[in-house]
Amino acid sequence: MSAESVIAVAEGELGTTEWPPDSNSVKYNTEYYGRPVSGSEYKWCVNGLWWVYQHADEKSAFFGGGKTASCGTLLRWYREMGQTVAVSQVGRADIVILNFSGTLDTEHCGLVTEVERKNGSILYIRTIEFNTTPGLEGSQDNGGSVASKVRYPRQVVGVCRPRYKEEPMAKDDLTGHWAEDACRRAEEKGVMRGYPDGSWCPDKPMTRAELATVLDRLGLLDKEGTK
Repeated sequence: MSAESVIAVAEGELGTTEWPPDSNSVKYNTEYYGRPVSGSEYKWCVNGLWWVYQHADEKSAFFGGGKTASCGTLLRWYREMGQTVAVSQVGRADIVILNFSGTLDTEHCGLVTEVERKNGSILYIRTIEFNTTPGLEGSQDNGGSVASKVRYPRQVVGVCRPRYKEEPMAKDDLTGHWAEDACRRAEEKGVMRGYPDGSWCPDKPMTRAELATVLDRLGLLDKEGTK
């Protein structure tokens, strides 16, 4: 199994909600505590991620195979293990610890599924989060749902990098290609990058969507219409 299996299990939980609302009564808490629980003391953003790693057969990658319901404890453990990275280095399948009040308090967490960068800077981080709300309204850290969210670097107080059992080998189809140097420079400058599996497919025709993305990264779409 791999980091991708963890993301796949998490994606399968999107849309799950606690019942009744505002109860924290949800299957992730039931499995974590070994019994049905409810009440304000049973927030489940961390417990939901614990559940995901259990069901993705990556138990040891989450908190060393142990259990915690605390974002702060989770972050401290990964720091002690040397398994944290700077926010600027966040990547797919990392766990981000979040704060929505402008402090360094550990309020919430999420599993990273995508990092969008422009000119080397992070524009946003897409996550799957447990016990949040599907939109911008309502509580972000006790919203009762599993949802895909967009977060920003200023909201991240820590990045945990679990050690997964296997990582898929990146496909290198760029080394030795006649346009390798140009492609590497484009990647360094944040103009273009490869596909999620590590491949570039350098001879593949560009789609209209991909062209629009490149133009946007070059800043050619900052004004109305194109230049």
